[in-house]
Amino acid sequence: MKKWRRLTAFLLTAAMVLMMACTVMAEAPEMDESETVKIGVLVSDTTSAEALAFRAYYEEYIQNQYNVNFMYSDELKDSAGEASAIDNFIANNCKAVISLSSFDRPAQIAQCSGAGVYYAVATGTLTDEEYEAAKTNEYYVGAIGPDLMTEYQTGYDMAKYFLDEGKTKFAIFGGAIPYYTDMHIYRAAGMLAAMCDVGEGSYKDATGMDIIGKIYEDGAVETGAIGNVEVVGYVGGYDMDDAWFGKCGEMAQTEGLEVILAVGNGSDFFGAAKGEGVQIASVDAYADSYKEAMEAGTLNYLAGKFSASIGPIFMATYSAVKGYPIRDAEGNALALSQGYWVADSAETFNTYYAVDSSKEEPAYTKEMLDGLFGSSYDDFAAFVSAYTFDEIQGLK
Repeated sequence: MKKWRRLTAFLLTAAMVLMMACTVMAEAPEMDESETVKIGVLVSDTTSAEALAFRAYYEEYIQNQYNVNFMYSDELKDSAGEASAIDNFIANNCKAVISLSSFDRPAQIAQCSGAGVYYAVATGTLTDEEYEAAKTNEYYVGAIGPDLMTEYQTGYDMAKYFLDEGKTKFAIFGGAIPYYTDMHIYRAAGMLAAMCDVGEGSYKDATGMDIIGKIYEDGAVETGAIGNVEVVGYVGGYDMDDAWFGKCGEMAQTEGLEVILAVGNGSDFFGAAKGEGVQIASVDAYADSYKEAMEAGTLNYLAGKFSASIGPIFMATYSAVKGYPIRDAEGNALALSQGYWVADSAETFNTYYAVDSSKEEPAYTKEMLDGLFGSSYDDFAAFVSAYTFDEIQGLK
């Protein structure tokens, strides 16, 4: 009798497991790849290490794994160029646009949705106001990238790393601060906030996130003492003329300078010009040129985007095109933050770079991305939020 009860219990359990498996299988949509999906990619940068790494991931990995074809724009300089590129994508039957260009994203969204073309933002975010206006638009897929608080914390952590080593004399490369680019302003504000905390001072009578407003007011970073820490040099913009390079060289040779903190690429501009013993920290990407710089000691700290970070937004876009949009419980589009991989040594950099540059086993593989197709918002968000190198390796 007991054997019979055990057998009955076993059969019931087996039946329940089978039913659950069937339910999961029923909930997972089938990926139909019978037709090639053309996706336009808007870019305002075609030459940097970061831009080339992103493009390689799409064209040399994703395009070989899925029945998709990426059509890239030329290097865009303004919103008019964005509109023209989107017109060209539409004329070439692109079903979606993934944007890495940010001159006028609301206009991009309106143009794409007006043509029934899906639109997504890669490695970036919309402002709160822009998201509120677009979040229920059925053709707006969403955005995945470092939000502004992540940018602020990235700058803070970078400066804090060197402050904890006892460094007190800093120069800042402000990148696009003169053009009021939000992410560069927030990174610089984080750097200055860390100096205020450790140096026990203030920046123009402000500390913490109040520094953000000071930089917006000036469109620059002011040099001077912050308690017992000092900003001894600053260069902003990307003029790229003789006078600008002269300023960069002069700043890199400032007497007493210990560390150059760059909101963007730093070793490119200052590596050859820096004084002896001066260290450089950058926010950029994992690329061969930075591998060489880390090994040569002309780059000492990198908060880098990994090239496969644009994998999830591709899958969200592809899923939407195939009829399985990923929306939250209220029907809103994706709005997810994703941060950086931080390397403070050549050894760490090389470990990350070996994965990031792989054409066979990149950080996000096809098998990992397949699991996001038609997924719930919560499952998708949980996947994206586990973005550190160790977390992603753990997912594998």
